[in-house]
Amino acid sequence: MVRIPPDRGLRVFKLFKSSPPPAAAKPEPPSAPCDAGCDGGDLATSSDETPFTGCLVCGEDLVYLPVSAELVCVLCGAAKLGSARCKSGHFACDACHAAPAMDVIEKVCATSDERDPMALALRMLRHAAVKLHGPEHHFLVPAVLVAAYSNVKGEPKKRAERVAEARRRVAPIMGGSCAMLGACGAAVGTGTFVSIVTEATPLKGKERGLANRMTARALTVVGATDAARCCKRDSMLSILAAVKFAREHLRVDLSARGPECEWRPVNKQCGGSACPFHR
Repeated sequence: MVRIPPDRGLRVFKLFKSSPPPAAAKPEPPSAPCDAGCDGGDLATSSDETPFTGCLVCGEDLVYLPVSAELVCVLCGAAKLGSARCKSGHFACDACHAAPAMDVIEKVCATSDERDPMALALRMLRHAAVKLHGPEHHFLVPAVLVAAYSNVKGEPKKRAERVAEARRRVAPIMGGSCAMLGACGAAVGTGTFVSIVTEATPLKGKERGLANRMTARALTVVGATDAARCCKRDSMLSILAAVKFAREHLRVDLSARGPECEWRPVNKQCGGSACPFHR
């Protein structure tokens, strides 16, 4: 079992300091009731029958290629650069993989008055459109953070545009970037959050610095697990890192707590005790 050495300079568990004690999570049905003005009263229909993990076509495990190659997406037919396909040879591009989830995430975050980013994240992490792993998590993290920030700051009129801007900015981040680029997209999403709310540009020294320090902190925490990728774990770790950073540097109190993991039974690469949500 992979474990985090107790003497590391930045321990994952430090994130939970000053946060309320974690409570056992209560699973929700795939289509949780929507109080954000969604059509029909639901986040989305629960008719999504694509596999929750692995290949979107057959559910087989993914095989990562030694080098990226041009692959043809079995869903849209486009030839795109990819780094993984399933054992049966199916390749689904990032756009086809994430599109349904991205739409759900944007719709809910743009209209929700939730002030707790973790509560908002969990609501969508449990949704059928959001798979166990995938690039939709790169958007989910900054989306819930800018939405909660807008609500706490009393800036609801800026919420939808901030969410939309987060989606535009993270779109280029490839699936599997945590290993292929050495930068988890969910962690990078925290820097996107800080950049958007501080209106950072390459010419604004302080704001640019804050955005990069936010990303660096989240990446350090994500990397400290030394475990195989888990988009749920890394998204929640990144959100908690951002909540703490926002208190320290943005003077915004975003309340959040780390839940008990609900996806351990379906994650074949679960890091076990290396994960702070494994209880």
